Amino acid sequence: MDRCTPTLTAMTLILTPTHDHLSRTRISVTRPASGGRVVVGMSTDGPDQRPAIRPMLLSSDADGARVSLIPEGALLLAGDAISIEVSVGQGVRLDLIEPGGTVAYAMDGQRASWDVSIDLAPSATLVWAGEPFVVSHGATVDRHTSITVGKGARLALRETIVLGRHHERPGSLQQDLAVMASDCTPMLAESLAVGPDSGRLLIGGSRVISTVLLLGERLLSTHTGTRLELGAEGTCVRTLSADAHRGDLTSVWSQARRQLDIR
Repeated sequence: MDRCTPTLTAMTLILTPTHDHLSRTRISVTRPASGGRVVVGMSTDGPDQRPAIRPMLLSSDADGARVSLIPEGALLLAGDAISIEVSVGQGVRLDLIEPGGTVAYAMDGQRASWDVSIDLAPSATLVWAGEPFVVSHGATVDRHTSITVGKGARLALRETIVLGRHHERPGSLQQDLAVMASDCTPMLAESLAVGPDSGRLLIGGSRVISTVLLLGERLLSTHTGTRLELGAEGTCVRTLSADAHRGDLTSVWSQARRQLDIR
């Protein structure tokens, strides 16, 4: 998969492998030259003794596909390294769903990683309905996402980070996001490092970070969360809360989906 080279210091960790036990998942959707149903490529490889994410095709037609990301084994444990590569071809749509959330468990001083790379061809559409990602006390996780957006491509991404389980102190998380146009022009770059010793000024003492990111067009008016309008066409809406229910962005996510579904 082609990727732009990050130019910001905060983004340099994105493509740096941190573990020897890499489990890699690849998903691609393309439109065949002869027409008809899209071609969906799916593969998973890695050490037999390590858990992985297994893609399962739910449906497909001439316009796109719907794929579920099924975890095989307990995720995440110390030393786990998950890599998910998603490629959506020109004019094709892909819907990714997760049947449940992910929990990073205590790691006894070790680390785990979760790396996502997304490549959207011109006029491609990706809708990824992410479920909560819980960083338990004692877990240390590097979580990096790199997105390349072709001309006219659109993306709706939902993400919920939960720092610690119920009545538990948070684990440690290094999270980086880099969004770039296909010519490598930066569209959005974020880097966040939080842990049990983080000051209240960092995220206000909150333990849940909920985000809806819409790329390719601006989100219509909403009354929930803090909005960030990108210089390119796109909107990021985020809430910080004590629990996932209070920071719920269901209405924002529904609006983002509606905007991508009406065309």
